[in-house]
Formats: sequence, C-alpha cells, structure tokens
Amino acid sequence: MYDTEEALPYSNIDAEEAQRLIGEGAHVVDVRQQDEWRTGHIAQATLVPIDGIYTFGKALEEHQLPKDQDVIFVCASGRRSISASEIALLLGFQKVHNLTHGMHGWIGQGNPVER
Repeated sequence: MYDTEEALPYSNIDAEEAQRLIGEGAHVVDVRQQDEWRTGHIAQATLVPIDGIYTFGKALEEHQLPKDQDVIFVCASGRRSISASEIALLLGFQKVHNLTHGMHGWIGQGNPVER
C-alpha cells in the first residue's frame, strides 16, 4: 500500500506555497471559464479554459510556457486544475503544481485578486 499523495506526479500546494513560487517566477495558468475569470483572478495568471483534453492541451502548447519551469494550475476549487495538471504532465511539463482549494482557498487566505 502507498500514500496516494506521495504517488502523484504533480504537487498539491496551498495558497502560501503558491505565493512563494509566484515570487520566484512560477507561471500561473487559470483553467476556469471567462465568466469565472472576470469575477477575480491571480494577477500573474494566464487564462487557458479547460474545455476538453485536446482543446486544452493545444491551447496550453500555444502559450509556449517553458516546460522546465514551475507552472501552477488553478480553478475555482482545485478539481479542474487536477485534470489540467495531468494534461500538462503528458505534454512534458516537469514542474507542475495544483493549487488546492483553487481560487476559494486563494481568496480565503486573503490573497489579492485582479478584475
């Protein structure tokens, strides 16, 4: 038996760890829909909605993010960003992070949002 958290090929991080990584230059990819984005997002984030595996993968590739740098995926609650993290790994991204609790956790910790 193994601990599933340790077996994940990406890391689950909280808002505090995300802030640290962002300060060190991590890329932030928000996978929510445009209407969700408009309600508030992390200032450094790029919107790449997850509408399907192929569409998301293609859109992510078009942004030409460095695959050897930290990338944080965020959604509203941390579920869609899990799928985005898994797709990114399949595309060859090496330092993939999922923001647990998504924007709810980010805002709940008192972090700023941009509108």
